[in-house]
Amino acid sequence: MPSKVVEADTGGKEVFETPYDKIGKITMIEVDNQSASAITITIQDIFTPFPTDETPSPSEKTIDRKVITVAAGGEYHYKTDGYIEILGTCKVVASATDSACKITICYEFE
Repeated sequence: MPSKVVEADTGGKEVFETPYDKIGKITMIEVDNQSASAITITIQDIFTPFPTDETPSPSEKTIDRKVITVAAGGEYHYKTDGYIEILGTCKVVASATDSACKITICYEFE
C-alpha cells in the first residue's frame, strides 16, 4: 500500500492523483503536530465531473472529505475499513505552514 508524508502547508500539498478508471481510497491518516499551535488539516478531493447533456462542460469541484484539528504537540491516528474515497487529486491543506507538523496518508486504488 503506497503512502506519502507531507508537511503542513496553507497552499496545500498533493498526495496522489487517482487514475482515470480507478477510485482512490485513503486507508490511514496520521498527523504528528510538533508545532507550537494547533493545526487544522483538510483532506480535499479535486476533480472534474463527466460531461452530461445538461452540463456539457462541467467545472472543477473541490470537496472537503475530512477535516481534522490536532493540538500543539499532539498526534492523530485514523484507520478505517470504510475508506475515504477520492475521485481525482487528493490534496492536504493546513491552517498553518509548519515543517514541525507531518501528515502521513496511506492509500490504494480500486
